[in-house]
Amino acid sequence: MKTYRFTLSPKSAFGTPLVGDSLFGQLCWAIVNRFGEAHLTELLAGYTEQRPFMVVSDCFPQGYLPLPTLPSRFWQTDESHKADRKKLKKVQWVRVEDTQQQAVKFWQEFAISADFKFEKESQDQYHNTIDRSTGTTGEDIFAPYATELTWYLQTQQLDLYIVLDEDRFDLDDLKQVLKDVGDFGFGRDVSIGLGKFSLADEVQAVEFSPQNANCYFTLANSTPQDLGLNKENSYYQITTRFGRHGDIQALSSSPFKKPIILAKVGAIFTPNEYKVRSFLGNGLGNISNTQPNAVHQGYAPVLNLFVDFENKEKQ
Repeated sequence: MKTYRFTLSPKSAFGTPLVGDSLFGQLCWAIVNRFGEAHLTELLAGYTEQRPFMVVSDCFPQGYLPLPTLPSRFWQTDESHKADRKKLKKVQWVRVEDTQQQAVKFWQEFAISADFKFEKESQDQYHNTIDRSTGTTGEDIFAPYATELTWYLQTQQLDLYIVLDEDRFDLDDLKQVLKDVGDFGFGRDVSIGLGKFSLADEVQAVEFSPQNANCYFTLANSTPQDLGLNKENSYYQITTRFGRHGDIQALSSSPFKKPIILAKVGAIFTPNEYKVRSFLGNGLGNISNTQPNAVHQGYAPVLNLFVDFENKEKQ
């Protein structure tokens, strides 16, 4: 399997964050709509047995990746940075090229020097639901409510990483369904114009495998159970996903999936026996009472990195 980097350009506000597991689900529906349900069923064969046909990352500002989820002791490389903890806590992003040149303990220096700020804004959009019997809004289901929108700068482009098994799903077909999602809209409220993006023609094959790597850095939410990981040298935060079916299934009487607990993007996982990987995690089944064949992406594309765990107390 190869990892490809796609470039997206937002064309509207977004009602749903551009996270990998949500985007994977909508890409699956796009495959159904363009190539048929039988083709998706074939692609998903073995999905819950470590055989994904594609693994989708979150979207990141072009040329940047998030800092790993590591305790502060890993970042303290000298006295000057110890005295600058407030500035370090605000740092969120590091250049892609810097992550490939140095071990994790040096990333803070590159991140602070880059001083990058992800230019996006959030705002509330207010809605009214009209009670047709009275012609007005009211209480309960007819009460006015607000939803959050995210706006990106017109010049802001986003990087998306996808690990692809080209023996099962062609790269050109993947580009087509990505374009379909961008044209139709991603996530919530596409019917009122949200979630639209364009896809750059150029696609880059990338590889993140330094020679001295000993751990994995995840680029999407993931489920790391039963993968032979070293618990003492794995660091992550968790999130609970209350998933919802997409496409026509979203209009069914039971559109919600079962809650799922995932490790957030940016986790560091260390195996008991290291080997180079392009993705990590598990494919999740049995997540819906109304759609038995539904799956959820618990896989994440990964960077292979080096972290000096033996000297972590001295950093």
